[in-house]
Amino acid sequence: MEQKNFQFATLNEAVDAINLIRDEYKGKEFHDALIHIYTTGIPGERVQKLIDVIKKELPEFKCIGISEVTGEVVFPVEFVVLNIILSDETEFHVVQIDCAPGEELKAGKTVEDMLNQYQDVKGVEVYPSNHAIEVSGFLKIVSMGHEDIPFWGAMAVNRSGMVDGKAALGDSGFGIGDRIVYSGFSVVLYTGKNLEINADYILGWKAVGREMEYTVGKRTPVGEGALKTIDNMPAVDIYKKYLGVKWNENFVFNVCEFPLMVQRDGMDICFMPIYSENGELYFSGVLYSGEKLRLSYSTPEEILGASKKGSERMREFSPDAVLLSMCFNRIFYLGKDAHAEWDYFKRYNPEAANYHGSYEIFKYNKKGGVLNSAIVAVGLREGVKKDLKEYENDEEDDGYLHNEGIIPISYRISKFFNVMTDELVHLQNNLEEEVYIKTKEVEALSLHIIQSLAQTIDAKDKYTNGHSERVAKYAMEIARRAGYSQKQQEDIYVMGLLHDVGKIGIADAVINKPGRLTKEEFDAIKEHPVIGADILRKIREMPNLMIGARWHHEKYDGSGYPDGLKGNEIPIEARIIAVADAYDAMTSNRSYRNVLPQEVVRKEIEEGSGSQFDPLLAGIMVQIIDEDTRYNMREND
Repeated sequence: MEQKNFQFATLNEAVDAINLIRDEYKGKEFHDALIHIYTTGIPGERVQKLIDVIKKELPEFKCIGISEVTGEVVFPVEFVVLNIILSDETEFHVVQIDCAPGEELKAGKTVEDMLNQYQDVKGVEVYPSNHAIEVSGFLKIVSMGHEDIPFWGAMAVNRSGMVDGKAALGDSGFGIGDRIVYSGFSVVLYTGKNLEINADYILGWKAVGREMEYTVGKRTPVGEGALKTIDNMPAVDIYKKYLGVKWNENFVFNVCEFPLMVQRDGMDICFMPIYSENGELYFSGVLYSGEKLRLSYSTPEEILGASKKGSERMREFSPDAVLLSMCFNRIFYLGKDAHAEWDYFKRYNPEAANYHGSYEIFKYNKKGGVLNSAIVAVGLREGVKKDLKEYENDEEDDGYLHNEGIIPISYRISKFFNVMTDELVHLQNNLEEEVYIKTKEVEALSLHIIQSLAQTIDAKDKYTNGHSERVAKYAMEIARRAGYSQKQQEDIYVMGLLHDVGKIGIADAVINKPGRLTKEEFDAIKEHPVIGADILRKIREMPNLMIGARWHHEKYDGSGYPDGLKGNEIPIEARIIAVADAYDAMTSNRSYRNVLPQEVVRKEIEEGSGSQFDPLLAGIMVQIIDEDTRYNMREND
């Protein structure tokens, strides 16, 4: 495998150079060829002309890539990178999928079919365009069942914020392949029996301060995730409180050292706000209810140190080609030192490709997803390790490369802050260990009480013995497969146990009536979600507990009750419990019928996808059903 990097100051230079590139590769033997195209400050119709020239002059070369900025140009400079990879036996399978918001399931199915079609798939590179697309959901779909394959890439850069009251989308960012895609996915599958891929996630930030409570807002066309409040104040005010920074056009530059952070599946993930409105903060990526949110912080030397260690891990892998997806937030923070990050990798691979997107993509071994403030480093190698040349000019640096020995006061303060934080965290951990032990004891007692209450609820309805426990277990498994943390799974389990607590307020004669209910009786039954939510809302220590009780009868198309919520308006925990609840209802004995055949249950779940159920969660439930070949997941006779 061979990699070569070309950089051009203008698009015209790149177009004029295609003939020279054609002559350079004329007569050279290779199995397949891929050109990564990265552009800055160039409209899509002009980039399409470059693609057309490549297709004409280099027809055997496949194209993939993204725009970094266009439309209302943030960086008013044209720039084009063409990074070429020639393989000895690896194949590159490129597909582009037009996808409007809400069609992520269809797009994911296209890529999933390709994953099942080709043998020896070793990696998948993904370039989305249009911030309104839910990339997190897409990644969950395509990675399910393919957890041993790394997925990586970046979002095409859109203009952040709103223009004339409308989301800044449209032609402001695009994916590149055989054509320009303004809304959708440009994807390449890497296949090869002897292909090896090393995918690495590099951060450098760490959590500081205490954990903060928050509420999640509705997603918008500007970004996937939204925070409505943090610590009971408008989310945007958290930076005003700790840094004295109000939202304005320079907000990101003023808070770039302090991304918000959660730990998800043992992996630290940072989030930087891309827009604010009505006090809410909007993000690339998704924040889930119940995760532990903290401010994070780093120093330049720690960020550069993390990059350097990452480059050394990659060198140990001995790659033939290197692809680096890098966050703009690191550039904002490091300034003139930012080049050092990719220079570390180019010491042993000068032709490595480095590019920037609105955010990074890394999904591997059930970890990651949509990331921010990170570097995703991917190394490709065909066959055995090769001896790489020794580093050139490998001098020790201290993270302050451009200051000629004089360390700015901001760096000195940041170093002091970092050391003091480490010392405080050390003291805090000793106390937290004792608190943790006591907390676990209380949690065990609380769970025992909740399980007893759930059994009492089920005993009220003689036809649903064990229903709450089964729903809780099914919901927890769906959450696990959907990529939720252990803590989130446990929270959903408890919500599942108590989702029918409102039946306490319904007359026994109505609940246990053996025949068809009258309209008045059914209306009474429909009150149990509201009754349950009112009961659980009083438990102030667990404010989210009422979510499953109130909204587990809402439907994805908005036809459910009690509030007629639709799609993502329904809290994700309630959407999960709704699938689990419906499944158990069909796989339990009732007064009017026995357990339904498994194929009937499967069909009902499939047909309810997109109408009654969240399509992603319905797909997970169908997968669970297909794995249960002996039909063990049902009420025992």
